[in-house]
Amino acid sequence: MDVDPRAAREAERVRRYFDDGYTSYYKYWGLIETGKWGVALLCRQKREKPNREERWFVVKRVFDELMQDKLHKEIKILKRLRGAPHIVQVLAIDPDPFEALSRGALIMDRARLHSYGMAGQGKGRRAVLIDFGEALYDPNPYVTDMGVKTNIFHIGRLMRMLISLDTTWELPPGEVTMPVQGGGERAISTASACIAKPNYPNLDDGLRNLVMLCTAVKVEDRPSLDWLWDTLMDLIFTRTPAYYAQRNFPWAQLEEDGPIQDLIHHIVYYYGPTNHVGIEAGETEGIE
Repeated sequence: MDVDPRAAREAERVRRYFDDGYTSYYKYWGLIETGKWGVALLCRQKREKPNREERWFVVKRVFDELMQDKLHKEIKILKRLRGAPHIVQVLAIDPDPFEALSRGALIMDRARLHSYGMAGQGKGRRAVLIDFGEALYDPNPYVTDMGVKTNIFHIGRLMRMLISLDTTWELPPGEVTMPVQGGGERAISTASACIAKPNYPNLDDGLRNLVMLCTAVKVEDRPSLDWLWDTLMDLIFTRTPAYYAQRNFPWAQLEEDGPIQDLIHHIVYYYGPTNHVGIEAGETEGIE
């Protein structure tokens, strides 16, 4: 496998740095992944007391000084999301091995670990890194959970793709009057106006509204994570085949989870060129 020489340089720098000054505390273990402007490395913190487990962590370094500002913004965003169960956590380690370096690093808790072909690693687990793309621009200073709101928009966008079978990444927004968080209805601008009524008449209205709300253009119009979770759970438990049968929908007998799960499994694991008229063949740019 070809390794970006910039990533190899940063990996060697961290390995040598640990060996020279922190050999009793830390050990470089290997390269996890390379991005456009940085690299993620797997490292291990040794424990002085033998009865305590060793700790694994992930180090993210940028390739040069000009990109350091991007990393600082990403660190700031992740600190604002500290404690969120679905977000990788910034890790404070002592002693800080990068304190003396001119360029610092983002140190993250190892969420999961996977076998990378390196001796001594466990199987069936992998390191999860989350990059919201927010590091490339300043977040709205009036929105305290910008990373979560952006993540919610991405969820809504992927749901819109599954519903419409149109994988166009950016669609022009449209104005829709719909129920919003907090009660009542009002007009919002959403990037999923294409699924508003009367389009997709067989689509559940609860799911329709949720997707349009998640992709609201104004960040403040998007739902909070707690509200999104509660609403989604309510839809899951109430929108049963019996629910649709009681309303005499002609397609009620088709409301089963199996085919939906099969479709999602196919999209996640086997997505590729297709002749379907509603899908741009092989269009995966920007989807991670």
